[in-house]
Amino acid sequence: MKLNLRTNLLANTPLKIMSCILGYSFWCILSCSHSSTVWIDAPLCFFGDNSQKKISAPEKISVALSAKRTDLHAIDRNALAIHVDTSTLHEGPNNITLDNKSLFLPDSIKLVHYSPANIVIDVKENKV
Repeated sequence: MKLNLRTNLLANTPLKIMSCILGYSFWCILSCSHSSTVWIDAPLCFFGDNSQKKISAPEKISVALSAKRTDLHAIDRNALAIHVDTSTLHEGPNNITLDNKSLFLPDSIKLVHYSPANIVIDVKENKV
């Protein structure tokens, strides 16, 4: 019985090795081009003339990004931030909407969803 099992396992060894290599290659090709979605927590970063403004806003926003798996792995998650221009904000509550431009994402990566859905930034003039 043991001799028969060993003979069956070792029979056609080159064919079995080539089958494994081809199967793994096809799996790699198909999984790399597969589109997937990932959730990332991104901080809000403000730029512009904000020296005389007191800004209160959420610290981080959860964003869902969709792209090919290889493109998502190429993103530096620690460097990803939501950029808001303070010169466009007026005094009081400001509702902002996010898009690819506010995250500086390449065209191959799409912003699908973000949470909280209603981002409110409150701006008050700093009295000196």
